[in-house]
Amino acid sequence: MTARPPVEAGDAAYIVRRIVDCCLRENLRGLISQGCMAVPDAVVLRAWPHAAPGTWWVVDHLPGGRVWLPVERRDYMQALGVSHNGWVRETNGDVHYEDTAERWLSLLGEGLDHETFALHRAYAEEAACATEHRTLAREGYTAGADRLAQALSHDDAIERALLCDQVASHRDHPYYPTARAKSGFSEADLRDYAPEFAPTFDLRWLAVPNDALTLTTQQPAFWPTMEDIGLDASMRDTHAAIPVHPLTWRQLDDYGLPAGVVRAPRAFMAVRPTLSVRTVVPLDHPRHHVKLPLLMRTLGALNLRLIKPSTIYDGHWFERVLRAIGSHDAALDGRYAHVDESHGAHVEDARHLAYIVRTYPAPNDETILPVAALCAPMPDGRPLALHVADRFHHGDALAWWQAYVSLLCDVHLRLWLGYGIALESNQQNAVLSYRPGVAPSLVMKDNDAARVLPGRLFARLPALRALGEPRDARIVVDEDAALGRMFCTITLQLCLLAVLEGVADDRPDLRRPFYATLVDTLESTLTTLAGEGIDIAPARALLDADALPVKYLLSAGSLLSKQATGAADINKFYGQSGPNFMHDTALRGRD
Repeated sequence: MTARPPVEAGDAAYIVRRIVDCCLRENLRGLISQGCMAVPDAVVLRAWPHAAPGTWWVVDHLPGGRVWLPVERRDYMQALGVSHNGWVRETNGDVHYEDTAERWLSLLGEGLDHETFALHRAYAEEAACATEHRTLAREGYTAGADRLAQALSHDDAIERALLCDQVASHRDHPYYPTARAKSGFSEADLRDYAPEFAPTFDLRWLAVPNDALTLTTQQPAFWPTMEDIGLDASMRDTHAAIPVHPLTWRQLDDYGLPAGVVRAPRAFMAVRPTLSVRTVVPLDHPRHHVKLPLLMRTLGALNLRLIKPSTIYDGHWFERVLRAIGSHDAALDGRYAHVDESHGAHVEDARHLAYIVRTYPAPNDETILPVAALCAPMPDGRPLALHVADRFHHGDALAWWQAYVSLLCDVHLRLWLGYGIALESNQQNAVLSYRPGVAPSLVMKDNDAARVLPGRLFARLPALRALGEPRDARIVVDEDAALGRMFCTITLQLCLLAVLEGVADDRPDLRRPFYATLVDTLESTLTTLAGEGIDIAPARALLDADALPVKYLLSAGSLLSKQATGAADINKFYGQSGPNFMHDTALRGRD
């Protein structure tokens, strides 16, 4: 085994600063609502080991003592953020400096009930994992830099897509502090199965009795025979083969197998991981992506990456609905395509024994890449977005941004206001298609956690009533506010604002014109929709509000239980605290 590199201090500082920043964003333990600006005395300043910050935030209601945080004003996602990864704590006359995730989470959890304090301890472990995995990922980036430089230029379209996913894997989630952690992955697992290292590996297989397996359609033509996976040909009539990720394979006994299921002795089908890790691409059939249950947690301790059987059907429901809308609405013609998600399977209701196959259009001259890749650094240090601008917009970054913003606003505002659909197309699931001389478009997939207002959808397209409604009751909503929160926190904040700020980190001169373009495009899109007789009042209510909704990622599931927050879905728990850039004329150079 390769020797593990030591965790670097810079990685630890990066992770803890993200954690403290997120805690301020979510006002955990009243950090914002019960804190205030203050000037520290000389004793506090002597405890600070760096050049003294100009602005301090003091919190003195926590059981663990008074806390002094160096802060800065923000106009993006939160009004106040930290300017350093450390803080000073006063406890019973003792004044000392701290800067570790473990100390911060212990401080934040002190005085809380046993269950909540246990969540804080568990999150400290996640933070340690994120720090270690960040160090390892940087090693993987250095080793693969020559290949990553070909993400947009490689001759093969499939390889370009895989390289863009690998580039994206080196950019953290914009808001979840410890997204770098693949909890459940050892160092060897990371090297063997994570996209940061671009490994190739073979899938394992189970033979499942036909009466225990539910198939949505016939299995793909490239599926293995029983002989391929080392079983007797006679089992063809009684069993069907389902794939298992190697990491899940070694833990199957912990979850159990239904009666009659047989472990195939032979691995089969070489694959590479995509950005999602649990979705893999067969090397010999690269148009087909196979999504598998994976006993790994990402974006929180409760986010175990299994496959709930209902998501197989709900993803296909949205595929059919979105295809119908695209065919019906001329304004969406050519703006998006949807992958074929008709095939999937599950063994009874077992979430660890299921899969989905996604079939992409035949590759041609297009380059497809996830939004998550746009701000990821290329080997020359610039974000991929600027390389996209070079390749497809003659080096004009503003032209690239205008085309990108227009695409997302045109599609998602029309789906919301015209059809009652808000997609949870986060940075990983939002996939862009670029072709020379053609406006960019979207490649849609994995829409099993969207929100829909059936009354509006069926009023526009009555024929869709025949599809019924999604199986997950949380998908169906009865008011526009739920759609607005989804549009704001996913499309607006994750896919637009986070990309804007990420590119501006490299090119600060683009920040104001990018914001001006975003505001103007939102307004012009709403004007167009209103001119078609579509009610834009729900969007106006969202965009005219004093503050924008923000998804609270640590509050629900990581540091507070669902019982404490009342969240029906830990991935959709919100606070109304985001600065509204629509009102900030100075932000876009119009002061």
